[in-house]
Amino acid sequence: MNPDRFRRLRQTLARRQPDLTVLMDGVHKSHNFSAILRNCDAVGVLDAHLVAPEDGVDLHHGTSAGTKKWIRVHMYSK
Repeated sequence: MNPDRFRRLRQTLARRQPDLTVLMDGVHKSHNFSAILRNCDAVGVLDAHLVAPEDGVDLHHGTSAGTKKWIRVHMYSK
């Protein structure tokens, strides 16, 4: 890895926001859940909490597969 790329990587990691948490309640559609996770990833949120609706939510939507590597998703039931 060249020094410039390494510097940019370290700058990006330094901008993460460990003190910001997202809570999702009432998200019924998997594409909305995926969009929220992508936004969390974009702004450096490390933790997202989901209160799952009674009928559940499909967490296997392909568009957010990469973001779940970097964001801890905590699931709760009502």
